[in-house]
Amino acid sequence: MRAGGDGDGFARRIHQHEILDDHEPEQVVVDRIYTFLAMANRRFGGAAATIARFEQFSRGWCSGERIDVLDIASGAADIPRALIAWGRRRGFDVRVTALDISRSALGYARRSGPPDDRLRLLCADITRPFCRDQSFDYVTSALFFHHLTDAQVVDVLRLSDRLARRGMVINDLTRCRRTWLLTWLLTWPFHPILHHDGPLSVRRALTPGEFMAHASAAGIDWLTIERHFAERITVAGERKMVRQVRWVQ
Repeated sequence: MRAGGDGDGFARRIHQHEILDDHEPEQVVVDRIYTFLAMANRRFGGAAATIARFEQFSRGWCSGERIDVLDIASGAADIPRALIAWGRRRGFDVRVTALDISRSALGYARRSGPPDDRLRLLCADITRPFCRDQSFDYVTSALFFHHLTDAQVVDVLRLSDRLARRGMVINDLTRCRRTWLLTWLLTWPFHPILHHDGPLSVRRALTPGEFMAHASAAGIDWLTIERHFAERITVAGERKMVRQVRWVQ
């Protein structure tokens, strides 16, 4: 696939499906893919980008406060585990429901770390009702929104806004030539599915301006963009509200 220039190859999103969008390989391949993605999140700032936003939010929290998070399309659940570990270090009771539509992904997530009573793995489709509105303090996702069409981006933003009492953190790639090249180089030594889907993910990703336009279309005016290491961006924020603190019993 030709990389192109910012003026042609990356000016617009493309909507070609990735292999994993249409086909779930055997479990051994799924395990290899999510092992790589978890490594990339750990070494190239994916987990750190999400945690950086929670560091900002936590300035308004009380010591020992319980924080309930829904993580959409969790895959290996590595970022939920990292967020829970961060909460323990900082003295917060962070609990994460890691949701994914793929049973194979959740199977890997169960085997990739020890059981944790603060982590709940849930197989469900985010677009179908599975809980009440405002069931969570925050809704998060990582490397999910680039899989969606523009209309679906707006729909999932609205849904996340309904499910979250306080705010949200969206963590994804940004669409540009530099991100494409970095992803191509990182995935080249690994499984062919990764080397196909990874660079394609960049071509499908949203720019900061596109994210903010979709947030406006969804009626959400409290999100901000931050850039992070290795071409990650976060679209995140907290709504203004009077919060009720829940203490650990």
